[in-house]
Amino acid sequence: MRMKYQNKKITFKRIKNKILRTIFNDQWSLLVCDKSGNILKEITPPDDRFYADPFPVEYNGKTYIFIEQQIGHGNGTLGVIELYNDLSCSDFYPILEKNYHLSFPNIFSVVENNQLTWYMIPETHENKTIDLYYSTDFPFKWELKLTLKENVIAADTTLFFHDNLWWLFTSIGDKEKPVNSNLSLFYSDSFKTDKWKAHPLNPVVSTLNNSRMAGKIFTKDGINYRPSQNCKIDYGKEININKIITLSPNEYKEEIIETIYPEKRLHAICTHTINYSENYLLRDIKKRKRRF
Repeated sequence: MRMKYQNKKITFKRIKNKILRTIFNDQWSLLVCDKSGNILKEITPPDDRFYADPFPVEYNGKTYIFIEQQIGHGNGTLGVIELYNDLSCSDFYPILEKNYHLSFPNIFSVVENNQLTWYMIPETHENKTIDLYYSTDFPFKWELKLTLKENVIAADTTLFFHDNLWWLFTSIGDKEKPVNSNLSLFYSDSFKTDKWKAHPLNPVVSTLNNSRMAGKIFTKDGINYRPSQNCKIDYGKEININKIITLSPNEYKEEIIETIYPEKRLHAICTHTINYSENYLLRDIKKRKRRF
C-alpha cells in the first residue's frame, strides 16, 4: 500500500507539472542585493531564456557575475556578465558550452607561486564527472585542469578549505538516493587530485528539504554556514542557511538557523542559489508567467 500510494503521488505530481508547463512559462532571473539581503536590482533575461546560479566575483575594481544560461529546453551553458557601478550590466558572455547540460559555475581563487589563479567547478552531472577548470584569461577563457571524480552523478559540487583539509560537498544520485535528497562529503590534502577520501557518515544529510547545496559555504564572524535547497515541495523552493557545528574526518553536524523564501511581491515561487562577494549578495528567483 505504501509503494502504491507513493506511485500515485509521483504520477499526480507529474500530471500537475505538465499542466503547469502548458499554462505557464517559468523563468529564473537574478537579484542583486546588498550584504544584508536588501534588493538593489533585478536582472531579468530575455523572454526566451533564464539566468540562474549566480556566483559574484569582485576583481581589479570590477564586479563579475558568473551564471548559467538556458535557452528554451536546450542545455545550460555558462557565462559571465559584468555589473557596473550604476547597477546596469553587460550582455551575457559565454565561457563554457558542451554537448551536455552545465550549471552552478562555482568560482574560487587560490594564491599559487605568488600569483592568483582562478578555478571553477561547474555542475556536469550529465557527463558523470566532477571537473576542475582554470582560467587562462580571467574571466573569459577557461580550460579543463583535472577530473576530480568520474562515473558519478553529482550535483552542485562545492569546495571548502577547513582545518588544513580541502572538503568537497556534493549531492550524489543513484537509484536509491536521488541527488536532491542527500549530501556527501569527501576530503583531501589538495583540491587538485582525483583521490578523495569519503566521509564515513556519507550521506551526512539525507532529506529533501535540506541536502542539496544552494551556493558556496561562507564564513561570518568566524562561523561557517552552508546554504542548502529545500526541494521537498518543489525543486529549489527556498533556501536554508545551516550553521556548521562540526566538520571533521569523523563527524559532521549542522543546524538550520534561517530560511530565505521567494519574494511574493515579485511573483517569485522559488529561490535556490545564494552567494556573496565583497559588496554584494546575489540570489536567483523563479517566476511563473501565463503563456496566454
